[in-house]
Amino acid sequence: MHITYRPATAEDLEPATRIVQDAYNHLRLRHGLAPSISRGPPLFQTFSLAEPSSSLWVAEAEGALQGFAFAWMRQRFWFLAQLFVRPGTQAKGIGHALLTKTLRHAEENGAENRALITMAYNTASTGLYIQNGLYPREPLLRLVAPAPVVAARILLPGLETMPIKPWPGSRDWLNRIDEKVLGFRREGQHAFQLGIAARALRLEQAGQPVGYAYVSAIGHIGPLAILPRTDPGKALRAVLRGALEVKSPQLSMMVPGRAERLQEAALGLGFRIDEPFVLLSARPFGDWSHYLPSNAGFM
Repeated sequence: MHITYRPATAEDLEPATRIVQDAYNHLRLRHGLAPSISRGPPLFQTFSLAEPSSSLWVAEAEGALQGFAFAWMRQRFWFLAQLFVRPGTQAKGIGHALLTKTLRHAEENGAENRALITMAYNTASTGLYIQNGLYPREPLLRLVAPAPVVAARILLPGLETMPIKPWPGSRDWLNRIDEKVLGFRREGQHAFQLGIAARALRLEQAGQPVGYAYVSAIGHIGPLAILPRTDPGKALRAVLRGALEVKSPQLSMMVPGRAERLQEAALGLGFRIDEPFVLLSARPFGDWSHYLPSNAGFM
């Protein structure tokens, strides 16, 4: 089978999401887990395709896509959002070739750090990433809870919240929080999230912004960022009250290993571990005790 590699087009994104779904669920089945990923429209991929700072590649053979890789950049920070190969064509060097294409994009754009999030049980890919200078830095736990259980337990008050106004508008406070917590700004991500989130919340203390959070229509929380010295339990309770207004039967979030107080608060409110992930990067970055990523692709 002769494989060719080329930049992705808008027409590639729909079949590419099928590869992501099939490969992810195939990996879960191999590790005794039930399929969990349902295919939705490629919204973030389409958004990123129009950004010069993003890199999207496909592997193709006999007119059909065999693999997909997608990376985005914010300032000098590069992130591998997706790299999946169609089941049945894995172990043929396609993943390595796609990774090489995207890493070249990082080098050409002067990336000072590179990172990604993958399933913690995805050992073959983790080995490939380590060989390319990306090392495990932070365990991440996807937590889930029935919304009625959370609603019954969330008794103590949280921080004040207010909706984030639609884009465009003054976003200096978001930039300040991202620079403090992550080390870089990401206006593009906020513009995208404000267009799709069911809830976009600004967390306040004494009238000043101390964090933000987004909640999806299916009750998934993230990203969530709070400034240091902000009470994590109060921040989480405030966000969960906003998430309950979405009326999803289940709530979920991805919590870093070092965010001990957020883990403690979440487990006390009825959340349980659903799936382990791991953050890899070329060098350490961010304050992972005060940040919850959205998912493995968005960070």
